[in-house]
Amino acid sequence: MADPRPANEHLLELPGGAVLAYAEAGNPASPDVVMFFHGVFGVGSIKRIAPIFEDNNAHFINPTLPGWGESSPVPADAAYHTYLYEAVTHLITSIHPDTEHLRLYLAGGSFGTVVAQILYGAPYDQFPLGRHIAGLLLLAPFSPPHAHKQFSQCLTWPNYLMIGTPARFVPFNLVARLGRWMLKSKVDTREHAEGFIREFAFTKMTPEEQEACERWKAAKGIEDGDEVKELADGVYRSVRNTWEGFMTVPSVFQSGWGGYSPADLDEQHSKPVLIVITHRDWETKKMGEWLGSQLKNAHVRYEEGGHVASMFVMDDIWSDFMTRVAAQAPSA
Repeated sequence: MADPRPANEHLLELPGGAVLAYAEAGNPASPDVVMFFHGVFGVGSIKRIAPIFEDNNAHFINPTLPGWGESSPVPADAAYHTYLYEAVTHLITSIHPDTEHLRLYLAGGSFGTVVAQILYGAPYDQFPLGRHIAGLLLLAPFSPPHAHKQFSQCLTWPNYLMIGTPARFVPFNLVARLGRWMLKSKVDTREHAEGFIREFAFTKMTPEEQEACERWKAAKGIEDGDEVKELADGVYRSVRNTWEGFMTVPSVFQSGWGGYSPADLDEQHSKPVLIVITHRDWETKKMGEWLGSQLKNAHVRYEEGGHVASMFVMDDIWSDFMTRVAAQAPSA
């Protein structure tokens, strides 16, 4: 028997027959649309909404990226960035057909920051909804390798092989195939995924991170162990049907991101950006600092801890982000 779909997850048929899965919460009639893009081994999922969005009556949408979970992969004859422009446009306009007063807040975590940056820097003639972007939030971000000359120097050896220079030259996508072979048995059941997430994100936490985690669980009413189960559920569902999303990670990183180059964005594309990096996640820390030096309207915020530490203070991060965007919003 197939697992039941989460109550707030929906499947949208795109032109051409592809399917885009997404989760949503909040007020679908609101002109304030917050769109968050997940990382590797993730799906679009909304467990809870930050108080600032409840107060503002915003609409929250988390798409599942192409090739992950229930979302169709990008067709072989389509460029990744072009498919994104079309899929996200269709998703937003299917829910918000009147886009005149739309305010779009883009956000992403880890690999999802690639997608968020592609949309943020998209030419308006190819992604007209880009004119409605109010701000960009990047959590543990990746920088574009075609623009960041020291990109590969920011990576561990495994990630260098996966998404660095070798990704362009190793034939038959062998590195991704090897990665799939090594990881498949770690995420093929929810129980295995829990062990994977616990080892990756929780067993290496410092005492300060553990304290922050406990405060977050107490504030949100999360029972011990449920924080691991929530993340593990997304990991399991992300590759339950197909590994196509994982297999395309190297090519997406090396795809040119639709020509996006942070330093070359014009004033119209320089909406407020908040970059959140953590001191112990040194790969994305280096790339986040580089992005902060290149984007014209960016602020870098530092948090203690590792790759998932921002999760424990997300309510404050969202509030910080929205406050910065509001402060720079044009007068009515």
